[in-house]
Amino acid sequence: MLEVMGLTFRGGEVKKAKDGVPASVDVNVNVDKITQKTPDGVILEFTYAVDYKPDIGSLRIMGEAYCRDTPDNLKRMLVEYKKAKIVPMEFGATAINMINANAGMNSIFLLRPFNLLPPFMPPLIATEAKIAAKDKPIKKK
Repeated sequence: MLEVMGLTFRGGEVKKAKDGVPASVDVNVNVDKITQKTPDGVILEFTYAVDYKPDIGSLRIMGEAYCRDTPDNLKRMLVEYKKAKIVPMEFGATAINMINANAGMNSIFLLRPFNLLPPFMPPLIATEAKIAAKDKPIKKK
């Protein structure tokens, strides 16, 4: 499993076509290129993309994730990537999730001046009264 050793953002772009509340928000992490740097190290060049639909706006963040794994795992991952241009989840799930989390959190700073919503929902916080009501048993008549 790829272990992310470092993450660097190389560029970004925000476009806002119109004001409004999007009907949907699509988030995608694409690995554009993988370059092997050492027997146990690779660089994943990625694009983090958020599309606010229909035609509200978009965000793109490009960057590099410096990752390492065993030489055997990297060989197998590179073979699979060359076939389908997709990082197999058995090798890349942790790295993709790390890219998604970091780019998502940092997107707040890029999106704020354009008044676009961040591409994630914070957890809902329940009041004590709601928690207590939820935990009460239901009475049957």
